[in-house]
Amino acid sequence: MKTISPLPLANVQLTDGLLERMQQLVKEEVLLYQWNALHDRVEGAAKSHCIENFRVAAGLAEGEYYGMVFQDSDLYKWLEAAAYCIEVFGAAAGELLAHAEEACDLIARAQHSDGYINTYYTIKEPGGRFTNLQQGHELYCAGHFFEAAVAYHQATGKREILDVACRFADYLAKVFGTGEGQMPGYPGHQVVELGLVKLYQVTGKEAYVKLAEYFIAQRGKQPLYFERERQQPEYKEIFDLPVIRTAVYSQSHVEPVQQTEAEGHAVRALYMYSAMADLAEISNDEPLRRACERLYHSVTQRRMYITGAVGSTEYGESFTGDFDLPNDTVYGESCASVALMMFAARMADLTGEGQYYDTVERAFFNRVLGGISQSGREFFYVGPLAVNPAACRENPGLAHVKPVRQRWFDVACCPTNIARTIMSISHYAFGMEQDTLYVHIPLACWIHASNLDMTVDTQYPYGNTLRIEVRKGQGIALRQSTLAPVKTLRVNGTPAPLVAEQGYLRLTGLRLGDVVEAEYDITPRYVVSHPKVVANVGKAAVMRGPLVYCAEQADNGEGIACLTLPRTPEFKEKETFAGQGTVLLVAQGLREVFSDEESLYQYELPQKAAAEITLIPYHLWANRGEGEMQVYLNVQ
Repeated sequence: MKTISPLPLANVQLTDGLLERMQQLVKEEVLLYQWNALHDRVEGAAKSHCIENFRVAAGLAEGEYYGMVFQDSDLYKWLEAAAYCIEVFGAAAGELLAHAEEACDLIARAQHSDGYINTYYTIKEPGGRFTNLQQGHELYCAGHFFEAAVAYHQATGKREILDVACRFADYLAKVFGTGEGQMPGYPGHQVVELGLVKLYQVTGKEAYVKLAEYFIAQRGKQPLYFERERQQPEYKEIFDLPVIRTAVYSQSHVEPVQQTEAEGHAVRALYMYSAMADLAEISNDEPLRRACERLYHSVTQRRMYITGAVGSTEYGESFTGDFDLPNDTVYGESCASVALMMFAARMADLTGEGQYYDTVERAFFNRVLGGISQSGREFFYVGPLAVNPAACRENPGLAHVKPVRQRWFDVACCPTNIARTIMSISHYAFGMEQDTLYVHIPLACWIHASNLDMTVDTQYPYGNTLRIEVRKGQGIALRQSTLAPVKTLRVNGTPAPLVAEQGYLRLTGLRLGDVVEAEYDITPRYVVSHPKVVANVGKAAVMRGPLVYCAEQADNGEGIACLTLPRTPEFKEKETFAGQGTVLLVAQGLREVFSDEESLYQYELPQKAAAEITLIPYHLWANRGEGEMQVYLNVQ
């Protein structure tokens, strides 16, 4: 039975530090930029046509459908991010509220009388509803809409868009199932299950959680639905890619409760695992819980990059085999790391164990924040750990890897996903159990809830201290991370024991005016890979707390691969080019110098020359133009 609840975003006011700055950036730049991109007002950006599709579907304009079959989801994720921004900033969100109201009105106008919403099938294939569930993304778009509608209702108290979502969900509950006249299908791209659970949580309507349970339980049953679907006369191919038609790609090869390995399209898989964890908690489903634990172990212990990137191959944007983690050809989609955060946080809810937030931090501080530029107007879809810009241009096998962030994408799922995650980070960072504050991730803030009133001062993840002043509340549960362990803990100056229970250091009996102080160990350290990750043998990455570091050409010149770190990790710390307390690391290492810079093959070993090596946080790379980058470097 879940006892720890996330704090409403309105009850957590970030006051300082990296995440306060990122949320300000989302409010002032990112969401307005993305709104313009959805309207095709950004010069040089890939065309979206998303808003115009809704206008055409609503009868407000004439025209043809443009874009991917899942284009609607870009608006839904933007609306969810805007809702979180409105909840966090209130009136200070400014014109975002007017834009969000416009989005809600467009969505409502595009709804059919029976509740159905999808601009692709309304405009382009009006007779094709649910004839290609594997590729059509109708249920995927519906799921993101449900999440956005719940977020907007919670932010504003308004019911109109929530009612639109409920009418759509009611329609789906009539269409899908094993009853007479129903379709025994399920989504090709999972996420509707998550949206249905959120609708259930805010409305209490059992039909929504039952439909989510059906979609999970029906998946993978023989005969496979997607194979039968392709035999129907009304079926039309949307994506002519063989991998998409495989059952493993969509995790429909085996019933989810029986799956043991993370396989197929990484985003689909992790959205599904997140829904499985939700349902295991709601229904106290022990077999489903065990499946979640197996799959989490498969992802994080054998198929996850040090940055929290997941999905090793561009082919199908998919997981591959154990320890197959190439640095340069990795896909590591931004959305996949968002989904990994979602899964890990739900595993913490399901089990009560704080250890899962290590994965949340790893994915968020490195891969998710690395997907957005310091200006808030450029984005990464793919998350490489080694980049040679010339190879990216000249090698077709690296065409998916971009050495600089892009203004927008033909498939633009990542920018809005990053925005909604940054704006909802407090949901991940803090929890509440009666009058006890749970600090999963330390962020500087003021927390004010019915049973809690506390101020949290920290510069984490760059700073190593935490100070919490209690105005109301009797307990604090401070997570004991393995990425940045608490090494000292004091209450009113008196040392407290570092005894963790389920991954938390628990302090009880606190009173008004008490001050809790902690010091984290964020000493830079080397991290080596399992020897089966063959590309990294003899190399190490550097982490400082939850932050992964990398070497970039802007600091070290060409030939990053020639650098060798000292055997002992000794670093000087300075402020990065980004300022504001961000930390770079400097080590005295070596550079291999070749006597012949022209010959392809040589018969003389290179000399080793002293070299100063500068490392920056991975999330900051590619903010100073195009250049080489590597996470794993040689070690003496």
